[in-house]
Amino acid sequence: MKNFSATKNFKYCAILSIVLIAAGLAALVAAPFGANLFNLDIDFAGGTSFTYQMKEQVTPELVDQVQETVKGVSGETPSAVPTGDGTQVLIKTKNMDSESREALHEAMKSAFSLEDSARQDVQNVSPAVGKDMQSAAVKSSLIAALLMLLYITLRFDFKSGAAAVVCLIHDVLVMVSAYVIFRLPLNMNFIAAALTIFGYSINASIITFDRVRENQKQARRADYNEVVDRSVRQTLTRNINTTLTTLFTIVLIIFTGVESLRNFAIPITVGIVSGAYSSIFIAAPLWAKMKGAEKKKAK
Repeated sequence: MKNFSATKNFKYCAILSIVLIAAGLAALVAAPFGANLFNLDIDFAGGTSFTYQMKEQVTPELVDQVQETVKGVSGETPSAVPTGDGTQVLIKTKNMDSESREALHEAMKSAFSLEDSARQDVQNVSPAVGKDMQSAAVKSSLIAALLMLLYITLRFDFKSGAAAVVCLIHDVLVMVSAYVIFRLPLNMNFIAAALTIFGYSINASIITFDRVRENQKQARRADYNEVVDRSVRQTLTRNINTTLTTLFTIVLIIFTGVESLRNFAIPITVGIVSGAYSSIFIAAPLWAKMKGAEKKKAK
């Protein structure tokens, strides 16, 4: 790794990043024109939710049985997750009229030997509410990005902050691409996943920028590319080890968790890998490019 140069390979990394974010960017651009490339969950698209009190602990096997039962009525595989004390199940489906709701209720009672009182809650989520949630997701992400830009600008400089925010946007777009490609249900978990990736990615970038600042103090006349390459090499092992130790836990959830947890763990995994990649190959090299352009302009 002594001869590794992040700045010399920056253009290839930029091309790779464009490929990675293409699906997510296309989906976001197409959305205002009525072309939906996402698998919108009830939280964003609207629908009907049911809460049933089961007679036993809701296990992954029981969740699968519930989904099959509901699919037999609605024609589509619903979202079903344990809730409450673990003996309740929350079912989310497309909008259902009163006749379909009763058919579903009868199917649930027959399949699991439930009483009428087992159905504890039924709620409709309108598309208008879903749009409000979409707006909240965008606003929360923008506010987080602006606050991080301010923080890094105060701690380092504006160009470091700008490079870090570009990486944050990159990582979220990569995660959005995962939602599109893997057809993951887009719901409120997306907001939690995006903000989690924001924190993880910015932490990795700060570690690199901190080393850049220290190396710059020690070699004030050194070329920006040289400083960045040295800093990236010095922090590379730490960033990789941190990423791997985090991934070990998340990947286990993908293989052992219920569907709802897998649908959350997959984008988190993609985002963590993307955050490590962008902090190494995008953030500091982009800073070097901006600083170099500033120096040329000054001359």
